Amino acid sequence: MQTLFTHLNSTCKICLLVCLGLVNLTTETHADEQQQPAMVVIIDDLGDNLKNGLAAVHLPGPVTLAIMPHTPFGPRLAHAGHQLGKEIMLHAPMENHAGKRLGPGGLTSSMDEATFKATLKEGLASIPHVEGLNNHMGSALTELSQPMSWTMEVAAEQNLYFIDSRTSAKSQALQQARLKHIASQSRDVFLDNDLSPAALQKQFQQAVNIAKHHGAVILIGHTYPASMAFLQTHLPKLDEMGISLVSASALLYSYQGQSREQSEDAQQIAMHSH
Repeated sequence: MQTLFTHLNSTCKICLLVCLGLVNLTTETHADEQQQPAMVVIIDDLGDNLKNGLAAVHLPGPVTLAIMPHTPFGPRLAHAGHQLGKEIMLHAPMENHAGKRLGPGGLTSSMDEATFKATLKEGLASIPHVEGLNNHMGSALTELSQPMSWTMEVAAEQNLYFIDSRTSAKSQALQQARLKHIASQSRDVFLDNDLSPAALQKQFQQAVNIAKHHGAVILIGHTYPASMAFLQTHLPKLDEMGISLVSASALLYSYQGQSREQSEDAQQIAMHSH
């Protein structure tokens, strides 16, 4: 290359340098585009209320919808969401420390392996277009390795991803998902534990900050009218903030190499899973 360059006249040298510069500029621009921070927005608890569910279905952009099993409007909302480019997940009810009622399709620690897996598979079959699952409640069940291992075995059989809603700091779900080589991540921020406008804004800004600092964030909200109104207004603003709204699968399969481990314990889990 150097020998060729020395024999070129000055005009050709300038042209060559400009061309090389353009190539480098294009490469850098493409890299910048690839590194744009990503946000996943998951809306939980769909299926029992048609009006609230349709509000989630009609949110702008590739929002991910987590639908409860065996609910009266679950299939209808899944079909409607799928037609509008929304990704569909099963929102699997799991045993919690508070003893709250799980409803149809609930998974508990008292189930044997066959019953547990059959219940989970029936829940998945009740919702069309399912690409993954996350836990509804589950503060007790996600702390147990054995039922989480069974969950991930079903996910592997059906080629599904898993999002840990992270309702317990002691959750074993992510560890078991990675042991079974399931595409998985944890929730970073809950949007709407407090429905006041100031609290919603605070949580959303926290998600934005995490995305910008770490490259990706998973935000979970619910079908409360206040949450739906907030997201209807604020999701279109993500683009001007330099953040891409993406589906859960897009983050897990396309952004996985660029996204950060979400906490120090998640890093340790990843290390021990190999």
